[in-house]
Amino acid sequence: SSGINAEYGHKEQIGVDQRAYPTSNRRNPVDWDRVEAEVEKQDAEEKKEGDAALNELFQKIYADGNEDTKRAMIKSFQESGGTVLSTNWNDIGAKETEVKPPDGMEYKQWNE
Repeated sequence: SSGINAEYGHKEQIGVDQRAYPTSNRRNPVDWDRVEAEVEKQDAEEKKEGDAALNELFQKIYADGNEDTKRAMIKSFQESGGTVLSTNWNDIGAKETEVKPPDGMEYKQWNE
């Protein structure tokens, strides 16, 4: 419970399960917990497109993968200069990953 303690002239401590946010609007205070829940729900329902969707897919594969999958993804991406992303450790772990630029593009060292 909250309220002013008349004897000492200060507010009583609010319980852990109740949150009080400072506001100057005493008649219609905003329930920020409800607002936060609505925003999180909208973010979860939002369908991403393009690079954002692809990035989210790779993050999910990495997060859900075992140690070999994570190791393969890191090694293949680093060794190929970002042109290859593999989840197969048996294939990637045995040899160095070669650079495979997209069709119509040519790979060059940065100092060439």
